[in-house]
Amino acid sequence: MFGPPGMSYVFLIYGMYHCLNIVTDVDGVPSVVLIRALQLESVPDWLWEHIPKQKSKSKISRLAAGPGKLCRLLNIDLSLNGLPLQVGQPIWLEHRALQFQEDLQIVQTTRIGITKGTDLPWRWYLADCDAVSKYEESGVRSQESE
Repeated sequence: MFGPPGMSYVFLIYGMYHCLNIVTDVDGVPSVVLIRALQLESVPDWLWEHIPKQKSKSKISRLAAGPGKLCRLLNIDLSLNGLPLQVGQPIWLEHRALQFQEDLQIVQTTRIGITKGTDLPWRWYLADCDAVSKYEESGVRSQESE
């Protein structure tokens, strides 16, 4: 979390779920972005081997719907902590395609799943994305992430 930008920060929560973060600030300043979900419209052939048989009939969009599910599906664990997220590493970041930016509505809201800083609007997601857990106006969380 205190490393240079573009590094992975993987940690374990509840003794069983890994979470992937990307370090975003200068070296020595703790600042990360938690990757909470992965929107899948289809499943690449290489990924099916990581999906338990009982989950293979689930909605594809929910297979990586949460930080723990995402890491479990992509086999992300503590061995990937502290790596530069660049080509040649087991995980890396790529520039998004220009068509990715078209017709997307990004929602900014307050954070969920924490006890401190719940008033901070530091959470962004794509509107109408099935892979995202969100709070309804009633304050009840829908589409559980784990």
